[in-house]
Amino acid sequence: MALPYSSRTLLSHGKVREVAAACEGAGADAVVFIAPLTERQQRVLTGIFGCPAVSLSETLAAD
Repeated sequence: MALPYSSRTLLSHGKVREVAAACEGAGADAVVFIAPLTERQQRVLTGIFGCPAVSLSETLAAD
């Protein structure tokens, strides 16, 4: 990674903005991460993206 990521969001600041714009443009219902997210990361990312941010490992565990 060229830019450091934030432990608060698991992404760099630029990538957070890019994903947020993609969510808005696509009308996304959720953003799914392959990597596990902490509760704090989920909360912060959900607020930024305007839709739920979930971890794939969390969704598989729910089955």
